[in-house]
Amino acid sequence: MTGHLLDKKERICLAVLTAGLVAVLSIAAWLAPDPSGLGTHQQLGLPACTSVAILGIRCPACGMTTSWALMIEGRVPEAIRANLGGSMLFLVAALSVPWLAWVIWTASPRLRDQWGLFALSGSFVSMAIAMGLWAWNLVTTKLQIL
Repeated sequence: MTGHLLDKKERICLAVLTAGLVAVLSIAAWLAPDPSGLGTHQQLGLPACTSVAILGIRCPACGMTTSWALMIEGRVPEAIRANLGGSMLFLVAALSVPWLAWVIWTASPRLRDQWGLFALSGSFVSMAIAMGLWAWNLVTTKLQIL
């Protein structure tokens, strides 16, 4: 360390971010995973997926809430089947909590920057996988219709 530490304002912002992640992970722990692999989000009062209702095909986010609820229970294979990208995004969030706590404790800009790279790249890869699998399912569904 070169003597430069994160200031109080930035540490507070990181603490709020960490609290948000803990809240989302707590909600995932509270939810009962839907056995169908999607629809768990409806326990939060949200509507069923419009893509499934109108088009009859899953959207890239279908099964994401279910995957988080399954991951927090340690049911990894089922979570991956529900939504691989969501399962990976869960890991990014879960690993971020202790990492951010350490960043806040040490006030290390180097650790903050490393976490930022991890979170950004992990989130991007997770979403790219969710989109790629959705596109694959869309193409294969279309081919089955023809």
